[in-house]
Amino acid sequence: MEMNISNLPGVGKKITFINGDDQMMAIIVHYTGKRELYFFEHRDDDEAIFTFNLSSEETKQIGAQLLGATFNPLESDKLEKLKMARKDVIVEWIDIPKKSKVVGMMFYEVKKLVPQGGAIIGIFKGDDFIVDLAEDDQIERGDTIMLVGKKDAVDEFELICEGKGQ
Repeated sequence: MEMNISNLPGVGKKITFINGDDQMMAIIVHYTGKRELYFFEHRDDDEAIFTFNLSSEETKQIGAQLLGATFNPLESDKLEKLKMARKDVIVEWIDIPKKSKVVGMMFYEVKKLVPQGGAIIGIFKGDDFIVDLAEDDQIERGDTIMLVGKKDAVDEFELICEGKGQ
């Protein structure tokens, strides 16, 4: 893939991507944070076949998805390894009850409570799924922590959240 970055005086930056099929996507990143995406059937086309506008926050959400935040297809060799390890690894959604010891804790404090063999991969806050929580974000009653790991680690963390563990 080819990528080029150029300055747009008074506007921001223009980033173009040309894939193996000679299709082009251009992104205009404004100083204001606004992003404009332009899709071209061929690299030499003057007219975009489709345009799309995004805010700074929307761009981050799309970027997270492109990086595999909620789904990351596996290459065949990795898939084989996953099949072998799959029986030992689980993903669990842990609802945070009103009287949980983690309510009111900062995210960095809660991460320290996750036993070895487990990892927080995201948190549902209402209808929002957040994969990039800041270290000082607070865990609240009603949040749902998404945890991946070995069954023992996940079970232990679930007990901690329920107030029955460490």
